[in-house]
Amino acid sequence: MRGDDSTASWFSPEELSSYAEFLTGNSARDQRNFMTLLKMIGEVLTQPDYRSLLHRMVSSIIHISESERGILLLKRGDEQVIRVAIDADGNDLGRKPPLAWSVIETVVREGKPIIDRVDASHEVLSISHSVAAMRLRQLMCAPLRAGGEVMGVIYVDSRLIGPPHTSEDLLLFNAQAGLLAMAVQNHKLFRETLAAREMRHQLMTARQIQSGLLPESPMQHAGIELAGRCEPSDLVGGDYFDFIRIDSSRCAIVVGDVSGHGIGPALIMANVRAHLRSLLLTHKRLGGLYGFMNRALCEDLADGMFVALFVAVLDSKTGEMEFQNAGQVPPLVYSPSTDKFHEIVANAPALGIISDLSAGPCPRTKINPGDYLFCVTDGVTEAPDHDGALYGDERYRGLFRRMARENANPTAIVSALREELREYMDGTPARDDVTIVCARF
Repeated sequence: MRGDDSTASWFSPEELSSYAEFLTGNSARDQRNFMTLLKMIGEVLTQPDYRSLLHRMVSSIIHISESERGILLLKRGDEQVIRVAIDADGNDLGRKPPLAWSVIETVVREGKPIIDRVDASHEVLSISHSVAAMRLRQLMCAPLRAGGEVMGVIYVDSRLIGPPHTSEDLLLFNAQAGLLAMAVQNHKLFRETLAAREMRHQLMTARQIQSGLLPESPMQHAGIELAGRCEPSDLVGGDYFDFIRIDSSRCAIVVGDVSGHGIGPALIMANVRAHLRSLLLTHKRLGGLYGFMNRALCEDLADGMFVALFVAVLDSKTGEMEFQNAGQVPPLVYSPSTDKFHEIVANAPALGIISDLSAGPCPRTKINPGDYLFCVTDGVTEAPDHDGALYGDERYRGLFRRMARENANPTAIVSALREELREYMDGTPARDDVTIVCARF
């Protein structure tokens, strides 16, 4: 669908001008022509059934032009396909009536209407020998044009001897072709609007389902406070986070980012979430998880796609955090008592890139009471302002440090960063999904 809201933008100025050239200066003839076109406009505006509309418009054109047959052909791929083929009585002529195809091909190629006729001596006066071969007395053919494209043709012919078609007849016929083009374009845009509306409805449903996959937030488990927020840049996205209660003293924190945007990454995300939950709740450990997930994703992902993933298992009994960082933005552990950061750098590549790759033993780090864990995806660090400058690492580190030193809870920290990010972007469209997770021990 064109982005321009103006109906007139469907047609070029030249097309509109050619369709308007039906006035002859003869008041009686012009009044008849005007009423004819007005009636067809009424059909376009009021006839809800597309097939019936085309049939009635072709029938009207047959009678006004005093022809025996009328055929409407519309473009499908590189071909012109018959959509309506009727005689003056409205009888269907079938899908393959004989036509002067050389005339039709000329009209499609040149984008101009044609009169082809034979005089009383059977001498061909115009371009097509097929007219004489079919024993036709005369025909007219005009293109249906919109936006510089010939979307079809309207064709009428007759074997009867009658008043010959004139250049004035051709002008009216061309104007009628313009109304047919409008009817076809209206239907095309209507279908595209319905399809877009249905797609949006499906995406909204997918968004609700995806939101339902996110964990309860805020939540507590074994004395650990947890909060998170995930906002897709589109209706659905490839980011996610999860809090998984493994047993009475342990819980897992997951932050993932599937490359790309839209429904495809969202489906991969749901698959990753299901695999992770199953593995962690069954095996209750991180060992071997990377290799299994990596092999599965290498089989499932299209070329160029990957999944950055951070998984940490926090143990309130031992005060340890076991983790695996596969290409995710390095999470931060911050201790207010010492005012020090510990950056958890990636210890494995993102998942889904190299099928036979496995990670070594999962690293562990000591976590003290009052320490914080802070995780973001690159939708935070790469958020742009109006000038394209990125939010970066230092800003969110500064906010995180300041609020942690004030003993803020994880929910407040997540909300504050989201608000600061929104103010920084100041209405600039998001380039990527935004996920923020915070935990306090």
